[in-house]
Amino acid sequence: MKISTIVSLVLTGIGTTVIATSAPASATSFSFSNISGGDTVGDDYAGNFSFDVTDSGNNTVLFKFLNQASGSQTSQALKQVAFSFDPTKNALLSNMILNVGNTGTVEFQANTQNLSQSNKISGWESTTFGADTKGGNGNAVQGTESLGIKFNASFNDVIAALNARTLMVGIHVGSLPNGASDSYVHTTPTPQPPKSVPEPGLLAGLLIITPSAAAWLKAKKQKPAA
Repeated sequence: MKISTIVSLVLTGIGTTVIATSAPASATSFSFSNISGGDTVGDDYAGNFSFDVTDSGNNTVLFKFLNQASGSQTSQALKQVAFSFDPTKNALLSNMILNVGNTGTVEFQANTQNLSQSNKISGWESTTFGADTKGGNGNAVQGTESLGIKFNASFNDVIAALNARTLMVGIHVGSLPNGASDSYVHTTPTPQPPKSVPEPGLLAGLLIITPSAAAWLKAKKQKPAA
């Protein structure tokens, strides 16, 4: 649904109206948590990782995986992403496109290898879609970098499935202290309205001189010089 923003300006006593129209997209953010009963070596670092799901229009959604590690933790590397579906949701996502709008030196390739420790995640079926690093750590998602994965899907259906955990997202992270690695699974956020994300295109540029401004100009033109 398009939203029109009307901004009134007064320029040298002339009333003008500028109308800007944009088509906002919706986005929801998710965080990751430790896997209950799994390894504990990475428990302190789960908060460094998150992902946003954005409605990209035309029945497509973008998953943007973020690594917010900083300082001495910057080298922590997100190396694998895995998507698992309840059997009733196998048609939820299709046509996976990797490396959409990545930041940094990130590059991933398709790989449906099952997620480490996923046998301890209640409801995890298998890795229906997945990806891992193409090459070494230099192409993993390191501190301040991001990975984009796009699918054909209904945004509302994806968010509903993530909240119901009929779609689950897991990640595997390496380069933890002492060379360790650990896996995490997404958490369901506290219910809140989706964020409004402006799309790149803006339809702007309607500049209207109001009738009162036109009358003012006419009177000014007809007024005799002092």
